Amino acid sequence: MGLLSIFKKTNNLYYPGCYSYFKHKEFFDNYKKIFSRLGIDFKTISKKVCCGLPALETGYDSEARKLARRNFEIMKEEGITSIITNSPCCYKMFLQDYPKLLPDWNIEVKNIWKILYEKLYEIKDHIKNRCNGSVAYQDSCYLGRYCNIYDEPRLILELLGYNIKEMYDTRENSICCGSCGGLVYTNSELADEIARERIMQARRAGVYKIIASSVGDYDILKKNSKGLGVEILELSEVIAFALGLKIEGSSYAYNEESIKEELEDVNQDEAEQFIKIKDDDTNRILKEAKENMRFLEEIE
Repeated sequence: MGLLSIFKKTNNLYYPGCYSYFKHKEFFDNYKKIFSRLGIDFKTISKKVCCGLPALETGYDSEARKLARRNFEIMKEEGITSIITNSPCCYKMFLQDYPKLLPDWNIEVKNIWKILYEKLYEIKDHIKNRCNGSVAYQDSCYLGRYCNIYDEPRLILELLGYNIKEMYDTRENSICCGSCGGLVYTNSELADEIARERIMQARRAGVYKIIASSVGDYDILKKNSKGLGVEILELSEVIAFALGLKIEGSSYAYNEESIKEELEDVNQDEAEQFIKIKDDDTNRILKEAKENMRFLEEIE
C-alpha cells in the first residue's frame, strides 16, 4: 500500500502488469516506492491475473473476455473504483478494450504518467539528484499510437534534467521496437532485428541512452543492446534516482564513458553485424516494422 494507505483505506488499485510483476519485479518495487514518496495513494492485491491483451491480440477473444471478467470480479471483491498501471499495454486494455468486452465495466483508468508529472512538478525544486545529458525516449505503441500519450513521459524526463533528442522516427511516426502485437512470440528473430534497428536510430542521433516507459519495450531493447553502446533504462529507474530512492540491481549508474568503452571492446565481427547495418537491411526492417503496425491497426 501507499504511505497514505497506512492511515486510510484506498480504492485505487496499482496494477503492475505481467512484465513488471513476474519478469522485472524490481520495477514493480520501484513504482511502489515512487508512489509512496510522491503521496500517490494506492493498494495492491494478492490475486494476479493477466489483463488479457496478449490473448486478444492473438485472436483468442473468448479467453480475453474470460480474463477481463475475472479481473473485474476481483476488483469488485476488493472494492476497487480506479486503477493506475505503469504498463502501457494494460492501460490500453483497461481503457479501450474492457468497455467493449464487459458492458458493465465501470472502473476509472487513470493516466499515471500525467499524475507522476504533476506530483514531480510540485516538488521540482526539491529533487535530490538532477539528471543530465541527452537521452532518447522510446514511444510505446500502446501508449502513443493507441492512447495518444506522447508528452507526459517527455515532460517527466525534462523536469528531471534530461535533454531529449528525438530519433528519426518518433512520436506519431515512431516505429515499433519489436515488443508489440505478439511479435516476440510469433517471429522473435524479426522482433530482435527491429529492436536493434531502433537502438541504432538512437546511435545515429548521437544518443547513448534510451529510456522506455514500457517494461516490455525495455525488455526487448535491453536484450538486443549488447555491443551497440547504448544504455537502456526503464522510466522508474530515473525517477527513483532523482528522488534519492534506493533501488536494487539498477543499471542507472552506468554512464556514457563506460558505454563508449564497451563499444570500443566489441569484437569487430559483432560491430560489422550489428552496428554497420547495411542500408538495404535497414530499409527492410523499417518496412516490416511499419507493416506490422498497420496490421495491428487493421485488426483493431
